[in-house]
Amino acid sequence: MSFSIAVPHDFLSEAPDEASKVRKLGYLARAAAIFNVETIIIYYYGSPLREEIDFAKTILEYVVTPPYLRKRLFKLDQRLKLAGLLPPLKIPSHTVSLEPRVGEIREGVVERWDGYFSLVYIGGGKYAKIPKPYPVGSRLLVKIEAPTERPDTYRASVYRGTPPAYWGYKVEVRPLQSLTEGFDAIILTGKEGRSVCEAKPKVGKKTLVVFGGPRKGVDEIYKEAGIEPPGELINFVPRQGVESIRTEEAVFIVLSILNLSKC
Repeated sequence: MSFSIAVPHDFLSEAPDEASKVRKLGYLARAAAIFNVETIIIYYYGSPLREEIDFAKTILEYVVTPPYLRKRLFKLDQRLKLAGLLPPLKIPSHTVSLEPRVGEIREGVVERWDGYFSLVYIGGGKYAKIPKPYPVGSRLLVKIEAPTERPDTYRASVYRGTPPAYWGYKVEVRPLQSLTEGFDAIILTGKEGRSVCEAKPKVGKKTLVVFGGPRKGVDEIYKEAGIEPPGELINFVPRQGVESIRTEEAVFIVLSILNLSKC
C-alpha cells in the first residue's frame, strides 16, 4: 500500500516572499517523508508560470536528495539560495555513516570511469567500484561488497531490489487531465466535501490524495476545467475552527488520518 499526494501549481501563490515559499515547501517535504509518500505531483491547469513550477520542483528534489550528494547533483542555482531554511528530513538515505559497512545499501552518483569500472561517489570521500560503465552523473543504489586495496574505495554491485527502508519521494509534474493515471484509488480533499465521519475514504494499493490551493479548492479546479472529478470530495476537518486550512497543513492532517488504514 502506497500513498502519493498532488498539490496545484499555485499552492505557493499567497506566500509573501521567497523565504516563506521555501518554508512551505519544507513543511510539505517533511509531511511526505513522515508518512512515506511515494510521489509528490505538482499538477497544473489554466496558464501557469513555468518558473513557479520549476522552483517548487527544484526545492522538493533538493531536500529529498541525500545531503552528501547535493553539491554534486545541484550546481549553483539562484532558486536554492535560501535552501538553508529547509528542515532536514532525516530519512534513512540521509543518515548514513561516514564509513561504509559491508552489506550496506547506499545511494551514489557516478563520478567517473576507471577502465571497465564505474566509480560511484557514496559520501564521506568514499567511492563504490561497480564492474560496468554507467553514464557519468547517473544516480545508483549500490550494495557495498568488500574493501579494496584503496582506503577510499569499496567493491560494490548495483542494488536492484526494493530499498531496505523508506528512501524518499519522487517529484512529478502533470497536467490536471492526466493527474490520476496509474492510481487505483483517488481521494479528493476539501471543506465542501462530505465529512470524513460519514464518507469513509477508499484506499488501494496505489492511492493518490489530491489537495487544492489557496485560491481554488479541488472541486472548483475540476469544475472550471470541465473535467468530471475522479472521486468523492471528502472534508477531513469537519467543524474546522479557522477560515481556511493551508495546503501544507491539510497534507499533515489528511495523511495522519489515512495512516490509520495501515494499522
